[in-house]
Amino acid sequence: MAIETVLLAVNDEDDERIERMIDVVLDVAKPLDATVVIAHVIPEDHEELSTSSVPLAGSSAPYILSDDEYADLLDEYPLEEYDVDDVVAHQKTVQSAVDRLADTGVDYQIRGAVGEPGDGIVALADEVAADRVVVSGRHRSPTDKVIFGSVAQSVLLKSPAPVTFVRDN
Repeated sequence: MAIETVLLAVNDEDDERIERMIDVVLDVAKPLDATVVIAHVIPEDHEELSTSSVPLAGSSAPYILSDDEYADLLDEYPLEEYDVDDVVAHQKTVQSAVDRLADTGVDYQIRGAVGEPGDGIVALADEVAADRVVVSGRHRSPTDKVIFGSVAQSVLLKSPAPVTFVRDN
């Protein structure tokens, strides 16, 4: 089976691991002239969104939006008008990956999704027909995995393609 597409799943906590993750991706993608898809999933949490602190224009103090105010903002600025791939492209870890890949000659794309991170990564891997998925994560105890879940474990179990896990130091 030829490897044509490698999906690199990154999240906000990968800052310290991104260099190692890119090294692994390049080891696979560069010799095979494969395309790298940088993927980031924005967790969907409506409760968090409706109570987030948003500074008012010209104000340095945070302002907590009520559910009605949040709904009014969504009416004024519908989320459908925004391309999730463009939003994800501004994420810090995605930018770090882009900066590093830009100098290598490897073709890359940025893809994003909104939802549960593990399921989102698996869906993106399926959507782009990934031949390999690269993920990372931090060390967690078995108890932490049960309580908080593990995105990497979810991807390892559900991925439509082989998964390479980049260990945390």
